[in-house]
Amino acid sequence: MKIRSLQRLFCAFFAAASLAYGAKEWAPVANRVAFSLDLSKAATPDICAIRGADEMAGVEDLFKDCKIKPQSGATDKAKSQWFLLNIPVRVYAMGTNKMRELAPARYIRELKVTVYLLVHKASGSVEKGENSSLASEYNMIKKEITFVDIPLEKGSVTENGREMGKATMCVGVFIPKSTASILTGNFDNPKEITNPGVIAGYAVLATVNGEPCSDFTSSNKSKIEKGETRSSKLFDKKLVSRLGEKRWWEERSRNKFDEPNVDICSIAESPYAPFYGKYYPRVKPMYGTPLPEANDSLEVGAASSTSTSTTGRGVRPNSDTSKPSQETSPRPSATTPGDGEDYDSSL
Repeated sequence: MKIRSLQRLFCAFFAAASLAYGAKEWAPVANRVAFSLDLSKAATPDICAIRGADEMAGVEDLFKDCKIKPQSGATDKAKSQWFLLNIPVRVYAMGTNKMRELAPARYIRELKVTVYLLVHKASGSVEKGENSSLASEYNMIKKEITFVDIPLEKGSVTENGREMGKATMCVGVFIPKSTASILTGNFDNPKEITNPGVIAGYAVLATVNGEPCSDFTSSNKSKIEKGETRSSKLFDKKLVSRLGEKRWWEERSRNKFDEPNVDICSIAESPYAPFYGKYYPRVKPMYGTPLPEANDSLEVGAASSTSTSTTGRGVRPNSDTSKPSQETSPRPSATTPGDGEDYDSSL
């Protein structure tokens, strides 16, 4: 009797050890990713002014031996100031571990994010009247940013009994003084872009391996309000009433807005490129503007409306974790993960 009890005890011990070991067997890289706005934090768009590189300590000493004078227009009154808009997002991810099972991932190797900003036009250029067009009142600006090696937290969430990696981060949009001046029409005081109401709305969409990511939302924001989607939010009440639930960033809707020839930048294209890491994931390339991709004719916005991949590199896994390469058509899920997140659809 004692021997049998001892055998049972050993079996229970080894079973528990196996479960614990399996839980620790994370995937190094993600190939299943969910991405959306953090709607609980996207209350109002907050643009802040940040110092230009010419105001940083040591700049004058760096160039003092070059006997160079400041360029025309670079007076103390018109320093090369920059502005920053942080867009809060949440990411969940899984990958395939050594046991060829779906498991939480430690890193997202590459995540391409497309940002769309809706900006009020300068007051002097806006048409008056009830019949004024959206193009006469708002500009739309698009920016693609590729993040790489996004670190994920351990053991933060479960979905259908499986752990997932999680990251909360901001997509940083860096706005040069020239863009701020052109958009607001104020060339003496570009800080007008930081005024409430200038940013009328934004959308952020992401892809992994060319496939659109699935969506999720915070449990305390589980009900999508008018003017919101899992990946977009309108802050202008007039736009909310005129656009409703429309995906205004998609190709068929974009002709409603003017798209001016101005630049908004990733951190890599700004003077602050060396300061990634603590506040933003690394971007690709680390310094400078990315090269245009050949034959890149797909619109991320259009792809986001059909996020039903059935490829082995898609963003939604089969519930059978022993065969992650075989997938079925995804169905919406109403599961409630461990940290209080409410998913629109399973990862």
